[in-house]
Amino acid sequence: MPHLDLEETTVDYYRRGEGPPLLLVPGGSGHGGVLERLADRLATDYGVAVVSTRVASTRRPGTALGDQHPKVHSDDAAAVIDALFDEAPVVLGFSAGAITALDLLARHPERVRLAVVHEPPLVNLLPEAAQLRSVLAEVRESARAGEFAAAGKLMTESMIDTDIRFPVPALRRFGDWPEGYADTAPEPPTPELLELFGRLGDLQPLFLEHMLVQFTGYDPDLTALAAHAERLVLAVGADSGRDLPFQTAAALAARLGLPLTEFPGGHLGPVERPTRFAGALKALLDASAGLVPPQ
Repeated sequence: MPHLDLEETTVDYYRRGEGPPLLLVPGGSGHGGVLERLADRLATDYGVAVVSTRVASTRRPGTALGDQHPKVHSDDAAAVIDALFDEAPVVLGFSAGAITALDLLARHPERVRLAVVHEPPLVNLLPEAAQLRSVLAEVRESARAGEFAAAGKLMTESMIDTDIRFPVPALRRFGDWPEGYADTAPEPPTPELLELFGRLGDLQPLFLEHMLVQFTGYDPDLTALAAHAERLVLAVGADSGRDLPFQTAAALAARLGLPLTEFPGGHLGPVERPTRFAGALKALLDASAGLVPPQ
């Protein structure tokens, strides 16, 4: 896989298609391979680049990895944009990658034409922030003690099908994907994706110990984001309503006075429903083309 040599590490990436620039930033530990199917479906209309984080990339020998922070990852994304694109791309990030995209827009706005931010799990935006921080700190301590199965279970319980509810702002949709959606199911993973999931299990301990608390506890610069609100799309999954990242996205939308844009699938919609997700994203970008000038 091609890579960029940065000051402290390397960042892997790959490219697909020709056309207006589009950068995809994955969630979790950040291996770009999980978005390969989405990139393939978008490459018919866009020049797509998918970046892996410094955590998931092939690193230089001897590179030490400690706690990770969104600002470092957004600086990495900015370096990728400078190296690969002649103009500011649309940036789509989901989960941890959505937090990276928010920081990128706040601190490097000239490098982003439009940020589509899918379910950033920012717990400090919720009234239950102190309780959630305590639980996620417990997840980290379990990981540090080598109790990775217990840590993963506790993280899932804190994120999926929770009792936390935040008032949902206006919801909007683009494209015709809602027609017949209730009768659809996630696309089966390919053998290549299943093999990748197996390998990504090796990165989960690092994510639990060195990324989870730092990313979920990130405080977005609301003033900077408000200044660029016309270039920010806050997105949620149609199947995510009971999950914590949906609630944090709703809280961020309320703080910024923005609507939520609904996409197919749940928190992992870009991975599990790439065809419908790509169609919805194309419809959104088509509708935004005349409203968001190139940077």
